[in-house]
Amino acid sequence: MAIWWLERHHRLKTQFADIKTGDVVHVDQDWHPVFLIVPRRGVSRRWIWGRQYRRRVWIYTGFVDEPYTQYGTLFDILRS
Repeated sequence: MAIWWLERHHRLKTQFADIKTGDVVHVDQDWHPVFLIVPRRGVSRRWIWGRQYRRRVWIYTGFVDEPYTQYGTLFDILRS
């Protein structure tokens, strides 16, 4: 597993030389509707709940990129 992470890190550094920590490097899923019972922080850093949207992305954290789930409202989706 560690070799896979190192290979992915090397590929990202060679393809995207100007990548910074916190950048989204890959989107696994498009936005799809979900119902949030427990409030979550959205893309706009506000607490959201109820009928919202989410997607799965890979975020670069310095050495490796890690999977992360982003939540957002319809207005967050239209803004991005």
